[in-house]
Amino acid sequence: MAEIARRSGLQQSSVYHYFGNKEQVLGAIVAEANRAPLELVKRIRADGATPVVQLYRIIRADVAALCALPYDLNELHRVAARDPKTFARYWKEREQLHGAVAEVVSEGVDAGELREVDPRLAALTVMSNDEATQNWMRHDPRRKGNAGNASSDKGSGGPYAIGTFLADMTVRGLLATPRDLERIRRSADALDARSAMFE
Repeated sequence: MAEIARRSGLQQSSVYHYFGNKEQVLGAIVAEANRAPLELVKRIRADGATPVVQLYRIIRADVAALCALPYDLNELHRVAARDPKTFARYWKEREQLHGAVAEVVSEGVDAGELREVDPRLAALTVMSNDEATQNWMRHDPRRKGNAGNASSDKGSGGPYAIGTFLADMTVRGLLATPRDLERIRRSADALDARSAMFE
């Protein structure tokens, strides 16, 4: 707790005002791990567009958001898996996130935009790819020192560019008509330009 106080610029007593112990701090971090992407999906869904454009935006924004985190999401998964009872809310919200992405995929299949795929398996693959990308970027020695402003980094090697690459690759693989990818990307770009997500 002393280290948390020092790094946050607070007195240790101030930290204890909000959190009784380090387990409560960990609980708050774990709780946020799913709420932020759930909110991201909700905002993208509210913006409208076709399901495939929504999926593209979800992938790109999720990668950028994950890469901006000051911690490794995979470590949180391991902590939550060791104590499923304590972190029951985490697993419930993770299932909600999985369900929300699967719903977008299902709508894309129903609209004929996406190939006939199992929406839940496709959603699980999307989430796994996004999280693996975060892990890779955190441990890539060429990226040291870039984690703090990852979501706004639109350079060729930044999280936005990598999110775009991953969205291109994933969505192209799911498209019923792969040549539609350029149009989908342009639609996603236009919506992202009007959104505060990447400011």
